[in-house]
Amino acid sequence: MPNSAETELKAGHPPADKAGGMRITQHKTEKTVSGSPPPQTNIEVALSNSAVQTQNRQLINGVVAKGDADFPAEAVKAFHENKPLPTHDLRPKNSQQPKFVQQPRKQ
Repeated sequence: MPNSAETELKAGHPPADKAGGMRITQHKTEKTVSGSPPPQTNIEVALSNSAVQTQNRQLINGVVAKGDADFPAEAVKAFHENKPLPTHDLRPKNSQQPKFVQQPRKQ
């Protein structure tokens, strides 16, 4: 005779838990012993050791940045020094005349 748990399976798992016709969510989380950190694997230990050695390096788009060697100070200064001035003034002009709105008078 088949087990009653096997007959209640739907699509390989038990049906949803319901209370009052509504589904109950069940968030499954891994439980760890409080107070003790999870054991580190050899890969995590190797990565943490290499991070100490390479913390001074920066990666920009997968390439190690060399700081001032990539962009010399003179080149940056020359690039930012002579910015072109705008040819047209885009600010709105203030008019001295008051603006009247045509509205009908009360009768």
